[in-house]
Amino acid sequence: MTDVAVTEAAAPEAPAKPAAVRKPRPQPGRQAVVIIHGMGEQRPMDTVRDFVKTTWGGDVVLKARDVAGSQVWNKPDTRTGSLELRRITTRKSQPGGAYPAGVRTDFYELYWADLTGGSTWQQFVGWVRYLLFRRWSNVPTDVRSAWLALWALSIVAVLFAVASVLPKDIWGSFAPSWLPQWPFILVAGGLGSQIHRVATATFGRVVRYTRADPDNIAARAAVRERGLALFKALHDSGDYDRIIVVGHSLGTILAFDLVSYFWAQREAVGRIDEGTDEFAALIAVDRAAAALRAKPDADTLSAYRAAQARLRRLLSKRPPGTDVAKDGRWLISDLVTIGSPLTHAEFLLAASADDLAARQNEREVPTSPPYRETLDGKALHQGKQSGLVDGAASDCDLFAFPVKGAQQSWQLHHAAPFAVVRWTNIFDPAQAIHRGDLISGPLAENFGPGIRDIDLRGIRGQSKRFSHTRYWASDAPERQLSELRDALNFLDR
Repeated sequence: MTDVAVTEAAAPEAPAKPAAVRKPRPQPGRQAVVIIHGMGEQRPMDTVRDFVKTTWGGDVVLKARDVAGSQVWNKPDTRTGSLELRRITTRKSQPGGAYPAGVRTDFYELYWADLTGGSTWQQFVGWVRYLLFRRWSNVPTDVRSAWLALWALSIVAVLFAVASVLPKDIWGSFAPSWLPQWPFILVAGGLGSQIHRVATATFGRVVRYTRADPDNIAARAAVRERGLALFKALHDSGDYDRIIVVGHSLGTILAFDLVSYFWAQREAVGRIDEGTDEFAALIAVDRAAAALRAKPDADTLSAYRAAQARLRRLLSKRPPGTDVAKDGRWLISDLVTIGSPLTHAEFLLAASADDLAARQNEREVPTSPPYRETLDGKALHQGKQSGLVDGAASDCDLFAFPVKGAQQSWQLHHAAPFAVVRWTNIFDPAQAIHRGDLISGPLAENFGPGIRDIDLRGIRGQSKRFSHTRYWASDAPERQLSELRDALNFLDR
């Protein structure tokens, strides 16, 4: 009998445990800050180094935890348009605001002093004459003391110049015997040369950029082209999800112009289709803007800025286009103006307050909120259907209009960058010209209630000295520096 070996069936193997799926760690955000210097003979990198040291380096909340050593580095970057400039980059910040994994920040300086040199004495004199010879009623109240001082200095300078060149016989015929002519000659010669040097080197840059005279057109174009090229390079790089633009002094005028021109060039940014999250955000911006215009106060301003941020974040997430005409992304979140002469725009940039208002109504000069224009009945009908306009409205005042030939699509007009860009302005009111910053002042009155004006005098008292160059000085009061950091809003709260 054959033995039959009975084999026991192999026990089934225990099922393998699925490998633990490791969640990808959130990546830190990346943002760029563009600082634009003011008038004078600045050296490349001087402005941005001091600015970074005070604003980022002095903010302990931003610094990474348990990190020793430097918090910033700098390296060459061709996007600046000059090998004299370097990009300053930071470590990852603490988490917060719109950056749950923190954010790294790259600082760039838009340097333009080299493009505006060579101003002539005749150009400076022509600019001074333009400022002096205007009606008293067209001189803003807050600069009338400075305007009178400019008149007095001009008269004194002319008198000294004339006295220094009079023939001796004429001098002796009317001057008292105890008054010699030689002091006038020395003063006219010595001070004249110094005034000539300072006027052409420093204030000459103001003339070169702010006056659209034939001799200045090339310089103005070169400055703007450099700035727009930097903005485009930062957008096209794909490195950033946000850009902050900061201007100081005359640089605030340039910053305002660049944001305005860059928006106007990128028409695809303002195209928004009905039924999308972007369109819902546009409705929120429009409603918030209307409420702000009707009742400007802290609450309506806060609501408007929140609506701006929401729409801008949606536009920043659009896929990149193949060229400027098709790129619908917008990354500039904030314009921060510091010590801005734009407060005297009706004096420096226009013939009068009425002239400035006319330019804004013609959409030459953008405002915040953007200028609202009355649209036709067809636009009113489409606006009601889309929800952009209240169903009971009898007219249609909007800063967007229906796109001709495109169903259910709207276009923000070319002067509407501040539908998405928050504008913060920091100023230090002057007392007796030499205390505080006579150049600066509030901007909401001239450019719209969408601007958050920060009055440093109301925060830390009257400045004891001329403060135009001390907004981010290392020894400035901490409350002042805290307001500056809050305006920059590095964590995009």
